[in-house]
Amino acid sequence: IVPDLLQICEIMLMSEGFDTAKVLAKKMTVLYRLAKEQLSKQFHYDFGLRALKSVLVMAGALKRGSPDLSEDVVLMRALRDMN
Repeated sequence: IVPDLLQICEIMLMSEGFDTAKVLAKKMTVLYRLAKEQLSKQFHYDFGLRALKSVLVMAGALKRGSPDLSEDVVLMRALRDMN
């Protein structure tokens, strides 16, 4: 059984308070799918649900800490800090 990453990502972003959750969820799932397909297959690289969820939780914390920042910027900052 393969989890629906798009739906999980969208729900997590909504629960963290993102207004553009649908658009950002699509971008995030495409990014993680491409990373999983095209980057190194070594064991210590993780582009699955666990890594995606960690980035989304951190993005929520950053959003609460800096409510004046754009949601795109918050998500990119979370990606940069986690990876």
